[in-house]
Amino acid sequence: MGLDALGGCYLAYDLLGGKRGPLRTIARATGYVALFFIGYVLVLGLRYATVAASGMGILLGIEFRIAGINPSHGEQHRTLVLFGFLRGLVLGLAGITVAGPLFGAVFGLLSGAGLTISYLLGFAPTQDYEAESKPHISGHKMLASLWRAVAVGIAGIVAGLLNAPRTYWILFGLKLGLAAGTVNALVGLFSPALEGWIENLPERRLGVAGLGLIFVGMILQSIQYWIVVFELSAQ
Repeated sequence: MGLDALGGCYLAYDLLGGKRGPLRTIARATGYVALFFIGYVLVLGLRYATVAASGMGILLGIEFRIAGINPSHGEQHRTLVLFGFLRGLVLGLAGITVAGPLFGAVFGLLSGAGLTISYLLGFAPTQDYEAESKPHISGHKMLASLWRAVAVGIAGIVAGLLNAPRTYWILFGLKLGLAAGTVNALVGLFSPALEGWIENLPERRLGVAGLGLIFVGMILQSIQYWIVVFELSAQ
């Protein structure tokens, strides 16, 4: 019985904290959410940063996880289109928080189209994937940041002018593009070090953390039943 329990623990270590375990993806996404948030909040404020950073960080964490499986060329193109669309959706939802539903819908649609095109042209985040010990930036990453800034900036200007044709919206669109370029450069700078740290985390440490999270979840789920028991006992 003890050996079975020990074997179950080792299995949990492997499934949760292994190279392809979910905890590495969660840790990776958490790091990217923080990086995106820092970049967005400096330029566009708390509400936009909260929505955009949460969505963008999670998507990038998942995308880098998928990139590790080395999909075929056809699968890569489908993945690029999917993630370009999803990023547009995230930016649209973030845009709603600062400029309303009409702006958010147009901004999200145009941003998704622009980002997808830039990814298919060779500027997807996964094409700059690195796992190194120190932060660094490359010329290709800077060019990719520029392309994304242009795509998001144009989407913001067009969405703003359709919403209300005023000079303010041109400046706001440029501000959105500046935020996109700043955030992408920030993520590109620190992603190699973050990826290197994630890939070198001990499997058993992640496995123990995963078991702890499962245990906490079980306790939280059982609270409702304990409340019922205590209420019945008190009657």
